[in-house]
Formats: sequence, structure tokens, C-alpha cells
Amino acid sequence: MNVTVISRNNMDFLMGEDKSAGQMVDFLNSGAMYRTFGQVLTRAYPGKDLKEKLEDGMTRVTGDDRSAIVRKVHNWISGKNVPKNRETLFQICFVLGLDETESSRVLGAAADTGIHYRNPRELVYAFGLRKGLSYEEAGRLYRRVEETYVSGRPDTGGRQKAPVYTRTVRDAFAQVENEEELMDFFEEHKGELGELHETAYRKFRELLDRLQKPGDEDCEEGEEKYTMREVVEQYIRMNVPESRKVSDYTLLQRLVKKYWPSETALLNMRSRREDVGRKTMILLYLATEEFDICDDEDLYFSDEDEEDPDTTLEIRLEKMNLFLDSYGMNVLDPGNPFDFLVLYAMRTQEGDFASDRMSEVLGLLFDGEEAEKSSRKNV
Repeated sequence: MNVTVISRNNMDFLMGEDKSAGQMVDFLNSGAMYRTFGQVLTRAYPGKDLKEKLEDGMTRVTGDDRSAIVRKVHNWISGKNVPKNRETLFQICFVLGLDETESSRVLGAAADTGIHYRNPRELVYAFGLRKGLSYEEAGRLYRRVEETYVSGRPDTGGRQKAPVYTRTVRDAFAQVENEEELMDFFEEHKGELGELHETAYRKFRELLDRLQKPGDEDCEEGEEKYTMREVVEQYIRMNVPESRKVSDYTLLQRLVKKYWPSETALLNMRSRREDVGRKTMILLYLATEEFDICDDEDLYFSDEDEEDPDTTLEIRLEKMNLFLDSYGMNVLDPGNPFDFLVLYAMRTQEGDFASDRMSEVLGLLFDGEEAEKSSRKNV
């Protein structure tokens, strides 16, 4: 399915007359088009030998039993499931001979983000894809980089450095054309690299603090501090079930729920035990909409943005994409179920909040009858 056709089909539904939460759920279940991992692979590598190339190449680079690889490849292409780790995704990209841009799309289709341009290993892989290296050659190059730069990063003495956006690092990396320049890049930027998104973490803490401390001195009176559990229940969960069991869920429900942050996940992100996820950043962005008056940055909504709903969506989409791109995260994709929900939520009417629209649709999607009863009571 053509990417433009998928996006146009979904966006055409949103524009014009406002759709109710029930209409949105009906469309999500029967009218919306989504990009499966298999479709992403086919778009990235349109050759008729996709299946054979993956089977041969993945057997070679992993050393796994061919019969097991054949089953995995069948499931990937059919859209039944996706690879469970980023290393496998990079192996796929190298095996198919994809370029850096297409590889980032493949990663973003299966994981929470595309290529992580602050992660030393992924930077070397990105360089290898850019220059047409094999997976094995890229691995050897990374070992050289690791021995020279990654293991010996300088001690900053605990000093707080000025934030450097991932986009800035990515732009500098885009100029790298050969191995010598790659080594120079690591020499210059080694203090800014790591497996965690540093600038995203700082923004994550800022947005989270706004929810935990809504009585900030620059805002309304009051100094109530909410626990993480209270923040999750009031702002983040949005009617998405907490249970980890997904065997009874539809494919759509599983796709929407995937990477949805729990209380434990948020605590782990805050303590740096895990990286800040793209879905978490988007949800925090939506949840802090009502506190925009306290923020001077031009990344948030303002009362001046309240035009007709279609114009509102265009403005908010531009701002959301700027927000995501600043932290090295993929922009919103109408062919992704969660992203499409976000687009619907951002097309608010005057006086509405995007997080409220999101919650209403999710309530119907995961527990239709009960959510509909609750909705009627609140009318």
C-alpha cells in the first residue's frame, strides 16, 4: 500500500466535520489504514527477492538455524509480528542494503524511535549504512570506536553542561563522509553521546515536574505535590488498562498499548534506569497543554492558535513535530495507530483539551460499553 494513500485516507477522515469518539473508534477498527512492518519492509526494499534475501542474510549474520529464520521472516513480512530488539532491526537493514534514511524508518516502524543519533553504536551503524558497509564491517568499525572513544569518555567532574539537542548532534553527524571524519566526530562530540537521550530526559523532567507540582510559583497558587501514581492516574493512563496481559486484545489494541508508560516505567525513566520513550514524551506534551500559560517557549499551544479545527490541527502538528524532532524522535505518522489518535486529539474544539479527547476514545477502544455509559453520565 502506498504511504501517501494510507496517510491521505486517514487524514481525510479527520478533516472537515468533527468526529465523535464513537465515530473515531469505528474508523480505527474498520476504515483506517495502518502500515504493518511487512509493508514498511516492502517499501524499503521493493525487490521480488525480499523473502529470500532476508532468509539468506539473516542466517549468515546471526548464525541461527535457517528454519527458525525462515519462520521469523515469514512473520515479519506477513505483519504478524516485529523483531523484538534493535540489533535485529539493524541486521535486517544491513542485509537488505538499505540506506540510512530507510533504515531509520524501519527502526521507527518496529521500535519506539528511529536511529538514535547519540548512541555510539547506532551512530557507527548509521555511518555503515550510509557508506554501504556490511554488518560485519560496521561491527569491526564500532569496536575500533569503542576502544578509542566510548570507553574513555572524559570526566566532567559532575558539572552541569548546557543541553545539546540530539538534532544538533545529528546535523553534525550528517557531514561525516569517511572513517577519518567519523573518528574526528567522536573526538569532538564524545562528551555529548550516550545510550540515553540526555536532552529528552531534561524535557521529560521539566514536563513531569509541571504535573507533579502544578502550584509552581509562576502559575496558580498552591504547592500540592502529586505522587507518580497520582500523575499516572490523572494524566497519563487515559483509560488504557494497566494489565500486561494482551493475549485477549485485538491487534489494534496491542499496537496502541505498546510502550504505554506505567508508574514503574516513569519511575525508571526519572531515575535513568531506562531511556525516555517517544510515546511518553508525546503523552506528557498533551497532558501539560493546560499549563501552557506558564511556558515561554514556542513549542506549545496558545490561545492565539484557536482557529477552526483544521487550522488548529495544522498548527499543533507543526509544533508537535518540531518538539519531537528536537529530541531526535520520529515525527507523527498518520499510518501509525497511536500517532493517528494523537492527531485526532489535537484537532480540538475551543475549550477542549487534547488529553480529554484522547481519553474518551481510548475508553471506548478498550472498554466500549462501560466507557460509553460513563460518557453519557457526564453529558
